[in-house]
Amino acid sequence: MTDPIHKTVHVPLPPDKAFDLFTEDMASWWPLDSHSLSARDGKPAADVVIEPHKGGRILETHPDGRTDPWATVTEWEPGAKLALDWYVGRDPAEATQITVVFTANGPGTRVDLTHTGFEVLASAATETMLGYRSGWDHVLCACYGDACRKRAA
Repeated sequence: MTDPIHKTVHVPLPPDKAFDLFTEDMASWWPLDSHSLSARDGKPAADVVIEPHKGGRILETHPDGRTDPWATVTEWEPGAKLALDWYVGRDPAEATQITVVFTANGPGTRVDLTHTGFEVLASAATETMLGYRSGWDHVLCACYGDACRKRAA
């Protein structure tokens, strides 16, 4: 059994603005040059967008214009919560679950990400979970956190 991943970053934006940056402007902060399907081919993705509703998808656009889904939105609460079935590069039947909660914290927001459900990956569960543990430090805590700080400045 694998442990859930929990990551927290405090950002200097109110919850609605933190949520909007996370969801509406994902391509501005997500490291598409290293954390995308296109990066596996040595090229950064051209774009990544979230369809803003329950049942929507996160879609990567490759440099050649093709799109690939990364996830399906399972909860959409603007300014408060986003939950996903996350299967980037895999069959949707092998989805893990991500929940991102935005909580007012003084003049800013506490953003809590929880990533669970790695057991669905069977023998690859532990290795995948370990990769995401360090990956979320970079993607959420560094890249998204830095984008929030720049947006607030």
